[in-house]
Amino acid sequence: MRSSPAPRRARIAATLAFATNGALPASLLARYAEVKTELGVDAALFGLLVAGYAVGGMLALHLPGVISRRLGVTRAAVLGTVWIGAAFVLAAAGAATGQPWLFLLGLVLAGCGDAVVDVAQNSQGIRVQKAYGRSLLNTMHAGWSIGAAIGGGVGTAAAIAGLPLLVHMGLWAAFCILMMSLAARAFLREPRPDAAPAPAPGNVPPPQPLRGRMVLVLLPLALIALAGVSVEDIGNNWSAILLATERDLPVTSAGIGLSVLLGAQFIGRLLGDRLIDVLGDRRALALSLTAVIAGLSCAAWAPNAALTLAGLALAGLGSAITVPIAFARADAVPSLPAHSGVTWISWTMRTASIGLSPVIGVLSAVLSLPVALTAVVMLAVLALLFSLPRRT
Repeated sequence: MRSSPAPRRARIAATLAFATNGALPASLLARYAEVKTELGVDAALFGLLVAGYAVGGMLALHLPGVISRRLGVTRAAVLGTVWIGAAFVLAAAGAATGQPWLFLLGLVLAGCGDAVVDVAQNSQGIRVQKAYGRSLLNTMHAGWSIGAAIGGGVGTAAAIAGLPLLVHMGLWAAFCILMMSLAARAFLREPRPDAAPAPAPGNVPPPQPLRGRMVLVLLPLALIALAGVSVEDIGNNWSAILLATERDLPVTSAGIGLSVLLGAQFIGRLLGDRLIDVLGDRRALALSLTAVIAGLSCAAWAPNAALTLAGLALAGLGSAITVPIAFARADAVPSLPAHSGVTWISWTMRTASIGLSPVIGVLSAVLSLPVALTAVVMLAVLALLFSLPRRT
């Protein structure tokens, strides 16, 4: 059965929103080497500065859900993108003037805005998914991957062309704001944010704040999301080091690990919705987490580079559906205010990502990198063991 025009347009719009959200920060990331030089800081200080983006997302706390409820996800997505764009321009101004504190402030503010847009676009994606009656959120997350690749390419092209960073980010931010504004016009409408809530029928309890028992309900979903995020963190920060130091791959070629992992994750997101529709999200998730466990374990202990790359690919493929499933399940938790479950999962991922790489680094220094990666595998093991209780 074909869907009506409104959900079809909203599906395209939500995917475009994800792509825009990936494209905006990636364009600045592509010029980080230049930014570091302009700021005149060493690698250690630069690492602390760029962590400001994740810190900003953590500091947002519960505000993304509140903003989406008060303004509606359409305005939250658009205004959040305006905020992110302005914050990145501020960060670019900090780099252009050699002011590390201004660059840091821009990244922290951008991280706060990204948390708002993340909740808004995922909430809209889940709404579209419900309108279709089948899984779609994974394909929308694939849109984010495409957008990030495009944004990175634009940033690289701007650097090669010698376009000043501030001009580049100003123009790119304006373009991304325009794209998000156009996409949001086709979002599925929500109830008016200022409308009085309908009385709860029968014995159904009204929405309750996120406390105690609800946190326990959401913890397994957080483990699912963290299992997926940990794969991305390993790919971004440790795959090249693993291949260069443990598998004797030339440093100039070691970046292939990240490309293999992200490429496999992109394919997994394109195929993930079909997998969920065929197997159901419970069995699809079990298969996904098993692939993460097997893939990361293989990557950590493989005797050569080829098997390590195969393990990274398997882990990337498995991680593809973890975060979308965690978001969808959190959104469906009863007795929670709208968008609270999605907000909590998003905040948990952002907070954990701040400490994940430092923990891997400490374990690598004390023990070894393979042991450190094996410790990270336990996140997926715990998610598989404890987050999939059978329905009664």
